[in-house]
Amino acid sequence: MTGRWLIETAVAGIVAAAIGCGSAHPRLVKDFSGVHTGDRVRVEGPLTLRGSTPFTILTLETEKGETVEIDCQDMGLMTELKGLVGLSVAIDGTVVTPLTPGMSCLMATSYEMLPLPSGDVPIVGFLTVNDGQCVLTTRTGTRYWLRGDLAAAIREYAGAHIWIVGSKSYTNDSNQPKKTTPFTPTGYGVIDEAPAR
Repeated sequence: MTGRWLIETAVAGIVAAAIGCGSAHPRLVKDFSGVHTGDRVRVEGPLTLRGSTPFTILTLETEKGETVEIDCQDMGLMTELKGLVGLSVAIDGTVVTPLTPGMSCLMATSYEMLPLPSGDVPIVGFLTVNDGQCVLTTRTGTRYWLRGDLAAAIREYAGAHIWIVGSKSYTNDSNQPKKTTPFTPTGYGVIDEAPAR
């Protein structure tokens, strides 16, 4: 009886953990009515900078037209977000007391790029050039071998954090780096330039 109870308890714990991890993202909010300080939420919309340098603040405009101030304790993440100004993103974070009166504020912890107006979904990663081959590696370890005319321009940003759009291609080229998917970019943007050498 005791052994069976232990097994049932262990199974219940695993099921509860699985349910708790079922949603990879916090709840999506369209506006901040009914949202409280300390809530974990996701907001979506285009990023903008407001104010004058050096006193600019990063903001996101929600689908309902509400302007949300974006703050961040991780300066690397803040640099990336500022590199995406003008583009639409989904930001996960915690609602905090706003620095700017009359505005809601989100302490960002992560983000995802949303589809571009063309409908293309950007791939985000770090760019390396080895033996003349240009490779973009995502945070999950997926590697894309960049080919085509635009790859020559992108190559100039080796070491940078960038996004690309385009199409996967297939080739029997013997120069293909190991464990990569051939990819022909049709557009790109620099999120964060490579550190100074």
